[in-house]
Amino acid sequence: MILDKEYRILVVDDAKDTQMLLEFDLSAAGYQVTCCDSGGDGLASLETQEIDLILLDMYMPGLSGLETLAQIKAQTISAQIPVIMLSASTDEDEVVAALELGAGDYVTKPYVAKVLLARMRTAIRLKEKTAQLEYLAKTDFLTGINNRGSFFELSNNAISLANRAGQPLVVAMFDIDFFKLVNDNYGHDAGDQVLRVFSQGMAEVFRGYDIIGRVGGEEFAVCLPNTNRESANIACERFRYYMEQLSVGIITDNNDEKNINITVSIGLVLAPNDSLTIDELLKQADSALYYAKEHGRNQVVDARIISTPDESDKMLVSLMNTDDIEKNNPLQEGIIMANYDGIDFDVGVSNVLGDEALFKEILVMFYQDHHLDGDKLESAIQQQDIDSVKHLAHTLKGVACSVGAMDLFEATKALDIAVNDDKPEDFDSLFSQLSPQINRVMKGIELQLDVS
Repeated sequence: MILDKEYRILVVDDAKDTQMLLEFDLSAAGYQVTCCDSGGDGLASLETQEIDLILLDMYMPGLSGLETLAQIKAQTISAQIPVIMLSASTDEDEVVAALELGAGDYVTKPYVAKVLLARMRTAIRLKEKTAQLEYLAKTDFLTGINNRGSFFELSNNAISLANRAGQPLVVAMFDIDFFKLVNDNYGHDAGDQVLRVFSQGMAEVFRGYDIIGRVGGEEFAVCLPNTNRESANIACERFRYYMEQLSVGIITDNNDEKNINITVSIGLVLAPNDSLTIDELLKQADSALYYAKEHGRNQVVDARIISTPDESDKMLVSLMNTDDIEKNNPLQEGIIMANYDGIDFDVGVSNVLGDEALFKEILVMFYQDHHLDGDKLESAIQQQDIDSVKHLAHTLKGVACSVGAMDLFEATKALDIAVNDDKPEDFDSLFSQLSPQINRVMKGIELQLDVS
């Protein structure tokens, strides 16, 4: 029988004649053979070589076969390697002892070559089938990353380790924006293609020891061990930007090739010092994710900004979510006094849980980062730089919604849609509607705040 690959066999036997016979028969059958004279040498070989199967003599001086077997099965690196015991003895108690310690089979000496080879092939096939079943049990069938069960198991282990070591740990939830539209417009096969590309992006952007998994339809999660809040925000923002810039090639149900763009909303939470399960942390990250989707999508939100640690904070959130706030409410008075042309101050302040001072700081940063976007958009449109038009419009749309510049949001949204629909002939007319809005918003901020 021809082997599928060159399997590596470790022979542990103190008898040199047995070693020679086994090496001859196994090499002739296509196996790569390593021989050791003692249990100690065999265990040392397992630390330096990748072995597919072990043939282990029952009786050896020093470390016996049963003692060697016990150590093989006690070590993580070798516990799953199949072991076939070799012995001239037919003592049933010894056979039972070897099988109970984890041996896969027992062959008496002198062995019959074809019988031994058949049992070796059976043991190797069983090992490979078991490994395949374990992989399938832990892997999402569509994307190839951890499934929900595996993600929960690995993350809870990481949380326990972080608690013992006193290290920070962050959990983040990801949801593909408007994923239902991909399925509705292009078919579920196209949706599957997007999910695969998304998961591949996660594997590329996040670190090798970060735990990534698919925990729902278009929902994914990452557990970032030994990571503080700031580093996690940077990593998640890097992934968000990566997806925003990526053009995903799909095949529609009509066998048409099409490039589409997708974005992602992300919520994250820093694990507290006290022990929490991954399920509890994901619930907090999911709340931040929901907040991100309710406030413009395509953004990273830290659960800290929506936490309500005491009853006064809960009352404040309740007030902000009420349509008709009482006029004598201090928060409402601050909103009435402020007048920023083109900005709904109520919406903007609500986005930061009523912190008016924080919102003013955000408006200053918004101005500093985007007051030249009108000129940049106009230049990109004139030069037919579609990628720059898309990036500028899409980014401005998201931040405009966040600061409550709703007219600007609608104008940039229209331009963003035109870019996605590949309608460059509409750019000029849409920009003529957008330009006055961005000038209006920026002038309003200039009049109210020090933006120098």
